[in-house]
Amino acid sequence: MTRIRRMTVTLPPRLRHLAEHEARRIAREAAAQLGDDAPRRLSVTVEGRGTSGYGLATAVGRSVATSTKGRG
Repeated sequence: MTRIRRMTVTLPPRLRHLAEHEARRIAREAAAQLGDDAPRRLSVTVEGRGTSGYGLATAVGRSVATSTKGRG
């Protein structure tokens, strides 16, 4: 699994009380989708629209896989 050295996650205010937990979940999902030949920089934007933290993590994972053409 690829190690992410730095990641900025902006969560909606409604997840403020769970921010650290949800950010870690999102980072784990993103790392799981990155392969060893992952790009050095990658920007992913996901619309929350009331989605749970788990749903956001899944959406980020899908977006990372799409952005890296599924090399994860």
